[in-house]
Amino acid sequence: MKTKIYRILPVIAILFAILLFHSPTSSIAQTETLTSVPAMKSTESLVDQHTSQAETLANLLQYKSELEKQIEDTKKLLKKPPHQMDKEALAAKLNDLKQQLHNVSQNFIKVATGLDLAIFNEDSQHNFVWQEEVETLVRPLLQELKEMTKRPRQIERLKSRVAYFESRLPRAEEAVKSIDTLIAAAKSPALKTELGTLRADFEKRKTNIDNQLDVARFELAELTKDKQSFYESTKKVMAVFFKSRGKNILLSILAFAGVFFFFRFVDKVFKKSHPAFKTKERPFYIRLIEVLLLIFTVIAATSASLFTLYISGDWFLLSIAIIFIIGALWTAREGFTRYYEQVKLILNLGSVRENERITYNGVPWQVDRLALFAKLKNPALDPSRIRLPIGKLENVVSRPVGKNEPWFPCMIDDWVILSDGVRGKVVSQSPDMVELVQRGGTYVTYQTSDFLGLNPKNMSRNFRLKSVFGIDYAHQADCTSGIVAQAKEFIAAKLEEDGYTEHVLNLNVEFESAGASSLNLVIIADFHRDIAALYGRLQRALQRYSVEACTNFGWGIPFDQIVVHKAE
Repeated sequence: MKTKIYRILPVIAILFAILLFHSPTSSIAQTETLTSVPAMKSTESLVDQHTSQAETLANLLQYKSELEKQIEDTKKLLKKPPHQMDKEALAAKLNDLKQQLHNVSQNFIKVATGLDLAIFNEDSQHNFVWQEEVETLVRPLLQELKEMTKRPRQIERLKSRVAYFESRLPRAEEAVKSIDTLIAAAKSPALKTELGTLRADFEKRKTNIDNQLDVARFELAELTKDKQSFYESTKKVMAVFFKSRGKNILLSILAFAGVFFFFRFVDKVFKKSHPAFKTKERPFYIRLIEVLLLIFTVIAATSASLFTLYISGDWFLLSIAIIFIIGALWTAREGFTRYYEQVKLILNLGSVRENERITYNGVPWQVDRLALFAKLKNPALDPSRIRLPIGKLENVVSRPVGKNEPWFPCMIDDWVILSDGVRGKVVSQSPDMVELVQRGGTYVTYQTSDFLGLNPKNMSRNFRLKSVFGIDYAHQADCTSGIVAQAKEFIAAKLEEDGYTEHVLNLNVEFESAGASSLNLVIIADFHRDIAALYGRLQRALQRYSVEACTNFGWGIPFDQIVVHKAE
């Protein structure tokens, strides 16, 4: 039963791409690529890297100490009873400082270890939002997709951060220089004090931006330093894939094939051992058993494949398989009516029944067997059997076979004449093509349905020739008696003279009609099928005999005449 599989082809393509370019260990491989130091680096490169790393850590540590001091100072100010608005501003500033301290601490660990502590946080791995009823099923798939794009997303995010801090750092430096200029120009001590406080604040901002820029540059350098070519990346991913998920897919396919062919083997053994399967008219319960066994075979094979993935613990592949099955079932629901009709055909309850006659593509067939594939036969063709999907017979109606009903108008080596004038011997006739060979060796090929549409006249089961000739009206008195007898005797002698007598089944000459200019006689000759190949020669011979008879007996052969009447 055919499924509209084309609707889920895009989904299949995406899932296959995921399988091909990802593996269970890809996240680990990426982490190692991002954080580990390659063993093949030169000593100078390692020293430069460690020096830069140490300088960044020192700056972060210093900034961390300043933040801790500011937090303590802010907490002391909050203990005093300031104005309500000042208190809210100090609380907001304290929260901001704590957030900065947290970020600096995280950045310090990142630079020192090359790891993000978020990977050790189990709760963060389960931060997933989706519809509750499919969350467990879809989560592994989406997590793999997210992990697969982690590296390019991190690189893009870090590039954006670097660009952001690089654009803000000059502005902060300009602000500090502007404040320094104002301090130098100010004469009021109070103004200098206020400007000094503002300068300290912007100096801290500049330091924070500088530190954040160093961290972002360091992380970006770590991510891009070990960039591999597409070929190397693909080769590595393929190697890991076939070592892990490739094995699981292979086991799953083997499980499906093993269970499926086992039950098909059981089905075959059962059919050979049970006599009801061997009868020409199979009972209904036998057909029902076949359908149920086929359905059970598919379900059992699919369950075995899914169970293999479950045992292997590969939830990613298991999720993909379940989503694929659900998608196929969801797509198949639209064709439920069609499938119901096909099941009726298989059970021999539909419009087509076994051992009855149908016409398919203009050719008659006998229905030999109805199953997932219908088997049709026509004993007059070679090959005599074809196999069709059961869905092809949905709109076909069968009928009982007639007792003496032919299956084809001719057989191999028969001579036929078609309505288009072609005459030849049949040398090949199959369900698709019929080939004729004409006298002289020319081959003519027709599609079988077109051949039948040309109403072939088979001459290989004896044939009749009729040849008409006319005599003058001067012989009107004897044309229906003496002349007819003389013509028959003369033509019979000519046939014997040419060696055709033993192939002539019947010969007669009769008066046919009175024409405008002649009295027409007809030669009627029935020949045996053995000389069907000489059809054209015999037709010409009869015309020749009639002319010779006219010459021999002095019968005038008229020609068309025009009578002109003179007006008075």
